[in-house]
Parts: sequence; structure tokens; C-alpha cells
Amino acid sequence: MKTRFAAVVGVLIGVAAATPVLAQGQACLQRNRMQSWKPINEYAFDVTDLNRHHYTVTMNSACRGVTDPRAHLIFHIWLSLQCLPTGEIVTVVSPEFGHTQCSVAGVHANLPFNFGYGTSG
Repeated sequence: MKTRFAAVVGVLIGVAAATPVLAQGQACLQRNRMQSWKPINEYAFDVTDLNRHHYTVTMNSACRGVTDPRAHLIFHIWLSLQCLPTGEIVTVVSPEFGHTQCSVAGVHANLPFNFGYGTSG
């Protein structure tokens, strides 16, 4: 009886702990809504959509050259109405490193305002 009780309690605790993670999920960033992007570091960048919503796109490995202000991104199979998929191959083109590739690990929604966007002195 004690073993069953402990198992039920363990399952309930596991479900309660996982609920916030499941609720967050992956955000849907559509290609036709993407307006601009800004590198955070070689493993992540901030994307703004047409409604000024911000998304953090994390990468599975470092995207060499993405922090160069002259760099641009090429998405290979991401379609206009499709959410940016996990595993999407992104080519970073920069003068310093040429063409390098990395893949998307995830997309997470941020608050509508990040420092450095729309601030005035």
C-alpha cells in the first residue's frame, strides 16, 4: 500500500513540475511575419515580427559570423506560413567566415519590449 501511495505521489509531483514547461512549448514564428533580427551571441538571436513581438531563436551549435553586423541569414526550407521548425538549417553569410551553417534548437516568445529596441534618450 505504501509503495502505491509513493508511486502516485511521485507521478503527481512529476506532472505538476512538468506543467509549466509543457505550457510554454515552442513559439510560432512565421517567416512572412519576420521583420528583423539581432544577434544575442553565436548561439541565439532575437527576432522581431511585424507586430513587434520578440522571439529568441536558439541554435544547436555556434553560428560563426552571426554577430558580424554585415551578416545575413538564409533559411533553407522554412515556408511563409509555417512556424520556424526545430532543426531548420540556417546559413550565416558573413565577410569574415563566408558561409557557415547551424540548425535551430528552439523558438521562445519574449516580452514585447527588449532593451535596445525603440528606446529614446
